[in-house]
Amino acid sequence: MDTGASSPLDSLTYEIPDGLMNTVGVGSCVLAPIGSRQAIGYIIGLERTSDVEKTRPIIAEIDGPVHLSSDMLDLARWISEQYICSLPRVVSAMLPGGMQYKAQAKVILTASSQTHPHLTPSETRLMQKIETMGDEPTVESLYNDDDKSSVQRLLRQLESKGAIKREWRLIAPTGKPRVMRGVRVSGKLRVESGESDISLTKKQSELLELIKGLDRDISVAELTQRYGASAAVVAALEKKGCLERTEMTFRRAPAFSKVEQVRVNLSEEQKAAVDEITRAIDSSTFNPFLLFGVTASGKTEVYLRCIERVLAMNRTSLVLLPEIALTTQVMNIFKSRFGDRVAVLHSALSAGERFDEWARIESGEARVVLGARSAVFAPLTDLGLVIVDEEHEPSYKQDNPPRYNGRDVAIRRANQAGAALVLGSATPSIETFTLARNEHYRLLTMPSRIENRPMPTVHIADLREEYSKGKLTIFSTRLEEAIKERLARGEQVMLFQNRRAYSTFLLCRDCGYVERCPNCAVSLKFHAAAKKLSCHHCDFEMPAPDKCPKCESIRIGRFGIGTERVEEEVKKTFPGARVLRMDRDTTARKGAHGSILATFRAGEADILVGTQMIAKGLDFPNVTLVGVISADTSLNLPDFRASERTYQLVSQVAGRSGRGKRPGEVVIQTFDPEQYAIKCAVTHDYTAFYEIELENRRELGYPPFGSLVNILSRDKDDNEAKVRLERLLAAIKSGKMAERMGIRILGPQQAVLSKLRGEYRWHMVLRSADRQKMLDLLNATFESSPALRRQISVDVDPISML
Repeated sequence: MDTGASSPLDSLTYEIPDGLMNTVGVGSCVLAPIGSRQAIGYIIGLERTSDVEKTRPIIAEIDGPVHLSSDMLDLARWISEQYICSLPRVVSAMLPGGMQYKAQAKVILTASSQTHPHLTPSETRLMQKIETMGDEPTVESLYNDDDKSSVQRLLRQLESKGAIKREWRLIAPTGKPRVMRGVRVSGKLRVESGESDISLTKKQSELLELIKGLDRDISVAELTQRYGASAAVVAALEKKGCLERTEMTFRRAPAFSKVEQVRVNLSEEQKAAVDEITRAIDSSTFNPFLLFGVTASGKTEVYLRCIERVLAMNRTSLVLLPEIALTTQVMNIFKSRFGDRVAVLHSALSAGERFDEWARIESGEARVVLGARSAVFAPLTDLGLVIVDEEHEPSYKQDNPPRYNGRDVAIRRANQAGAALVLGSATPSIETFTLARNEHYRLLTMPSRIENRPMPTVHIADLREEYSKGKLTIFSTRLEEAIKERLARGEQVMLFQNRRAYSTFLLCRDCGYVERCPNCAVSLKFHAAAKKLSCHHCDFEMPAPDKCPKCESIRIGRFGIGTERVEEEVKKTFPGARVLRMDRDTTARKGAHGSILATFRAGEADILVGTQMIAKGLDFPNVTLVGVISADTSLNLPDFRASERTYQLVSQVAGRSGRGKRPGEVVIQTFDPEQYAIKCAVTHDYTAFYEIELENRRELGYPPFGSLVNILSRDKDDNEAKVRLERLLAAIKSGKMAERMGIRILGPQQAVLSKLRGEYRWHMVLRSADRQKMLDLLNATFESSPALRRQISVDVDPISML
């Protein structure tokens, strides 16, 4: 059973008491004891006998809003094996946030610290803390800055001495049905015939006739807001027995903007793709496709036509998208086409919205699920089609345990369900395109834009030349002139800079001092609007200094360019332009993504400045110019995927230009115009880029020629972080040589980001052409050293090596 603990490592075995024998089964949510506490868990397997000598009984079954099917548990086992993560932790990750019960302990004093004898000084201090908090504090409220394990140990000691006791209570999920007061015509009136002797005023008679005509239960809120009825009149009809009260459950749904639906004629390329995929759907067997279509080639319409076929067969569809910003736009299109049959799942939903969307999916009311990475766990049955749009995106990779790739889990889920699979991208990952080249996937190409619109013209602005001429602004001459032309013509511009904040760091020109994060091995980023320095990793903040903290010089300057700086320079250089900025800072509040995009789409802004949030999928017909402020931002990262990321980002953001009837232009600013990723992006030549990148990977044995596992050790003590990996390396080498033949081990060595959130970081990388052999070696090592496994992080198929 998965106990749902905060850091589960192993499943636990429990006895099912007689009273629950016929009610619980695999997937049931239950309350179970763990040591001296209680926890919520899910049953993940049943056995008639147990290898455990003494088992404790389950306390109770809980009727929670989430149920785990056998198919989802099979998927969880696969994720656990493929990503070397405990099954309970995987199951916990599959459960939607805000939709689980929690077991919470209250601490109740049975004696005071003054009157109870035999308390140690530490126990006395904790008792006094409990006394001052009053009102039965929760265990969690006692932690504060104290060590969690120490507090738990002291509580156990105090409980054994009779000084306190703990009472466990169930805390209901924050996501729950929305229940409203409603009314219906009373049963008495419905069965009566002829004239009623009940005396009614004119308003009461009119309202009663209205409700009779609706012939349904109706909420009081709808009566007052939609029909202008008075709550007093409703109450009077209730009192006279004409209406009876009822409770009504209402579904909350994410707001969307209606998009006019025009049945377009498919291009020959679109029609060929739809025909191939629908044949696979009709076969009801797993068939994988790579839909390789240039930007604006009409991939979304292909998805829609294929989903129509699935719905006609009364089956379901799952569509994954990489960004919440993209989800907003696509949701508008999908809901306009398919209405209430579409449900949306992503982290920006409120707990109530998530509950209602999940319930609609589970009941079968919603047949199409659209969402970000975690939507891959939606409770769909009878899947007919799985789509992963922008399949190359690194955001599909989970960055904490279980470190699964949403794309690969979606592939597994399609295989498991016998569904057609479509991976869509204008810039496929090297691994995916290799699988298509080797005919593991069927390759469907759409090399032309719809209506034969031309690809945008791409220009390189060599920043070396600009700087040699003394032009030190962030806009090259070409980009500045191009922006002026668009503003004069009433067309729109998108400016891309894949770094938020105002500047990368503050540097003293006299002594070279840079203000760095005390918790992470990075410089603090300057935010001009808030006049603060902040760390984008741990959220540490401090006021921005006016002079150097080290030498007190006033010559402390801002270096590097972020989106906030770009926004400021745009307003300064083009004073009449209406400017929007889209990055993590401006989209923190709920609904901000959709609001910014809707404003820009409506033509209420001329220039949109943004990070990678604006780089893919967005469709603005009036955008005829895209400027890439610095193509070198991602190119110089110490990561073997740096060139691939650069090509993808530049190509994708360039694809936002010229999607309407007017041709588009792109200006890429760079200090390295000869780099192959940038040169290939200029000519829109993915194949040429792929061939060069593939050879570079082949020489080094990187994916797709080998698999990687990145093992990370973190600790507040730098040496302990390193020693932990040395112990792991020794454990690996203590096994048979044959078990690690063909596996190369690099490290231990300091991670590129050597300190994060107050902890030092060391890593060790395993590389092999035999992925399963690596997994077997690590699993065998961890089985013999379980304590070591709990102290490190394992990332199978890492997206980033930072």
